[in-house]
Amino acid sequence: MQIVIVGAGTVGFELAIHLQRSGHDVALVEEKSDRCKEICEKLDILVVEGAGSSPRALEQAGIAEAEMVLAVTSVDEVNILVCGLAAQYGVGTRIARIRSGEFRSKSAQVSLEALGVTRVIDPEHIMVRVIDQIARLPDAIEVFSYHEGEIILARHIMTEGMPITGKRLIDVVQMAGEHQFLAVALRREDTGKTWIPTGDDTIQAGDDITTTFTRDSLNRYLELLGLENRRVRKAIVAGDGLTAIQLCEELGSWVEDVTLVSGDAAHAERAAMRLNNAEVIQGDPTDRGILHEVAVGRADLFVGAGRETSPNVMSALLARSEGATRVIAVSYEPESNQLFREIGVEHVLSPRRAMAQEIMDVIARGRHTVELQLRNLELEAVELMAGDNSKITKGPLQKIWTPYKRQAIVGAVYRDGEAIIPRGDTTIETGDEVVLIIKPKHVHKIRGLFKERRA
Repeated sequence: MQIVIVGAGTVGFELAIHLQRSGHDVALVEEKSDRCKEICEKLDILVVEGAGSSPRALEQAGIAEAEMVLAVTSVDEVNILVCGLAAQYGVGTRIARIRSGEFRSKSAQVSLEALGVTRVIDPEHIMVRVIDQIARLPDAIEVFSYHEGEIILARHIMTEGMPITGKRLIDVVQMAGEHQFLAVALRREDTGKTWIPTGDDTIQAGDDITTTFTRDSLNRYLELLGLENRRVRKAIVAGDGLTAIQLCEELGSWVEDVTLVSGDAAHAERAAMRLNNAEVIQGDPTDRGILHEVAVGRADLFVGAGRETSPNVMSALLARSEGATRVIAVSYEPESNQLFREIGVEHVLSPRRAMAQEIMDVIARGRHTVELQLRNLELEAVELMAGDNSKITKGPLQKIWTPYKRQAIVGAVYRDGEAIIPRGDTTIETGDEVVLIIKPKHVHKIRGLFKERRA
């Protein structure tokens, strides 16, 4: 597919890397000359120096032949204009990064579709959804989701007191009852080995297990891990932007006690007028006195969700030192995220990378692949679509998958709007979107099973 990306910030750069890796023909338009030079040194793609709103720059990038345009600059109006221009060149799919609620309000009289936008990507909405998913899963190391959260992939460390510790994985399936779960990766700390497990593997304390399940099985999953009583009852959000307000709204729908701490007086006033299920406190979230005032020591969850990385990380570290059970920090410096984790921030989230993943999911749906590296596991989560007459559709998984069971595992299937956790007798059908966990060296081979073939 020929794709034009407008905007070479973190989002555009991340997209260019993933799309090039997936075999697409990518061109990138960026107006800053130093950024263009940097991208040219790192990626073998066409980079055009110029404004995204310039027809000449877009033509140099191949807009007339493109099948998709991704307008991901930091300016909403530029992104909308890019999509409008792309529509006139006949580009079929036109995705715009849009932050302003004005354009997305139900009461707005302006139609983005009429302006040329076929799909809106909302950074704040994406970030709120990611944080909310983590909040709903106590003690999770990592959480990924597919198809608007219908399929969840979660990692937990097993402990002695968990109901499933000491059980075989096949026994856990019986314990789950009508709910379906599938362990797709297991890392044993004492040996340092990671493998794709089978039903005969026995869970031991200390095991790092990655599991797939559907959204409606979340509560049962927590019960099996003995975490049902660890749900969030008190949450504190620190931040001075739209993300913090939207996150309080979302948490307020299921958390008993939500508090927003904002260092910006005008922001705090707006938040107080908008939020019905949250208390708003004006004050510096990196001030221990303010944290004591909001009883951070009793918080089950603390989220640093402001517009700058340093206050988010510092407030999260202070909250942790004061006794907050779980802490999350939003970081706009992805190159430092691993350091932030090492110094004590449990979850460090990058909005730009989350948005790039969201866009990749939109692009991949129905055609291509999305790859997620599972941290420290040497495994990738990949989503593939079963092509017409492909090998994967030729029988039940227990028959088709036998030669590949130590190389990869089918973790979930999305079919006609329904999420399915597969069993041995499940047959993959043409058009199914399949989430797999794969050892990287086998990705190419597994992809071959999903390719369309002539009858």
